[in-house]
Order: sequence, then structure tokens, then C-alpha cells
Amino acid sequence: MPLLQYNDLLNLLKYKLEINNFEEEAASLCAKILTENTFAGVASHGTNRFAAFVNLARQGLIKPHEKPSLVNSFGTWEQWDGNLGPGPLNAWHATGRAIEIAKETGMGCVALKNTNHWMRGGTYGWRAADEGIILLCWTNAYPMMPPWGAKKAALGNNPFVLAVPREKGNVVMDMALSQYAFGKLANYRREGKELPYPGGYNQYGELTTDAGDIYDAKRPLPIGYWKGSGLSILFDIIAVLLSGGKSSNQLGQSEHESSVSQVFIAFDPQKSHSAEAISQLVDDIIDSVKKADPINDGEEILYPGERALKTREKNLLDGVFVEDEVFEKINAV
Repeated sequence: MPLLQYNDLLNLLKYKLEINNFEEEAASLCAKILTENTFAGVASHGTNRFAAFVNLARQGLIKPHEKPSLVNSFGTWEQWDGNLGPGPLNAWHATGRAIEIAKETGMGCVALKNTNHWMRGGTYGWRAADEGIILLCWTNAYPMMPPWGAKKAALGNNPFVLAVPREKGNVVMDMALSQYAFGKLANYRREGKELPYPGGYNQYGELTTDAGDIYDAKRPLPIGYWKGSGLSILFDIIAVLLSGGKSSNQLGQSEHESSVSQVFIAFDPQKSHSAEAISQLVDDIIDSVKKADPINDGEEILYPGERALKTREKNLLDGVFVEDEVFEKINAV
């Protein structure tokens, strides 16, 4: 497996995007997002997905030159059309616009329709938190999870992100509403590893730790059982109502996931607190969490986002290994 440093991977992905009809600015930002995802330990939404991302652009399902356009403005809430442009670029723009509104008025909401897969949702939470902004964002998705009590997939796993700024390390939760995101299941299946906890059902309706069986049966387990199922339904409904875009059910009418709906809600906490007060309030909560006695001696209690921070720091020093099969697909692009 080749070992790549940050700039090596960044330049490789940028070059491959440019020769596949991406303008330089778009190629640079896309490559940066995918490289950051990989170095944060989420290769499933970085290098591992790169070749498929380019193939979707070649098929016209992602339109490299399209940019988002404003549809409606209702004060602090705006509706935008992604025009089927690259999902990471559309989400980056929507996050930036929500941040701008929040810094002006205290809160900003951008709802986006007709966009594509945003890759790693945490990307946009980290961006907002780095700018001192609280962000809530989510996307609906192609139906790949059964509602609680059903056999057939009718819900997206509708990833959800919560991010809070913190000087000592942002607090960022990035989660699918299935126990394991499909990208994670794909990683375990490819590597032939068992899941640490049951993640869904096989074709016989039995809970299993076999990622391949879950992937093939398309029956991942929602987080919190019926609670995760309910959250998926509500996130889908709200995304459609706020953006005017397509629902998971409508996405399922196509062969490929395309034209998803997303919501980005930003708050500027410095409208009511000083930067020092924000740090103190968040630090007090994080400190109390980390002081909790671990079940197993010697284990550290981590707050949301801490593992990603540590992984990124380590990978920036050591580089990242890219699986031979993945590297071959990138080079073949």
C-alpha cells in the first residue's frame, strides 16, 4: 500500500479532477475536502469514494461547472438550488452562506435542493466551528434503511451533524442514522472484518455483525431502533419542506442517488456570550465528561470529534496508507 503525505494526495486528486472537466478552483476545493476527510480517518468519504465521484461526473449526474443559485429569501432563511453541481462544493457554499447570515443576525438557515452527496458531513461542522459558529446540518439520502418494524428499505440513513466551537478542540458530532454508515459497512466488507457490534439484519432477518450480509440485505439497523427510524423520517420531511427539494422516496425512483435535499442552520454564540465565556462554558462540560470513570481501566473518555482531531494530527505527521485497489482506481481515473 502506498504511503502518501498530505500535499501528495491533495495534488494527485486535484490533477485528476482538472483533467476530468473541473475548473481549477473547484478542483482545488474538492481535492482539499476529500484529502481532509482521508487524513481525519474517513477514507470512506475521501480516497475510497474518489473514483466513483469522478464517474458520476462523467455520467452527467454531477455537473462540475454548475454552481448553487438563490431561489427564495425569507429573512434569515434562504432556499438555494444546487443545480446538480458537486455535492461537497454546494455544501461548502451553503455552510458559508449560513455562517454569513448568522454573523449578521445571530442565526442563519440555508436549505439546499438538487444537490449531490456531500461526502463527509463533518467537513461543514468543522468549518463552521473554526469560525466560531454553532452548526446543525443534515441531508436526506437514497432509501437504504427499513423503517422500524419493516423489511424493505424506505428511509435514508440521513446523516446529521452538530458542531460547537472550542479553542482547545471543536466538539463535532457527525453521524448517520443507521448504526453504521454504508461507507463504514463497505470498509468492513472489503477488509473482511466483523463489526464490533450488531449493525443490521441478514437476508434471514437475523441481527448480524457481518457487514457484507447487511450490505447485501440492505437492512442496516437504525440508531436507537425506533427512535433512529423516527428521526430519519422527520429529517427527510423537514429537509423537503425547507428546501422545496426531493424526498428520500423520490430519490429512490432513480438508479443513482442524485438531487438530494440538505439543511444548514448556523448560530453565532458571540451574540450573547463573549469568546472567553463560550470557551469556559464548553470546557466545563467537556472536563466533566472526561473525568467520568471509564468502564475499562486505562481507557480515555473521548468527546465528539476528539478522535478525528487525534487521527488527523497523527496522519499529518506519518502520512496515510491508501489501499492498493483504491490507489489503482484513482490512478486509472
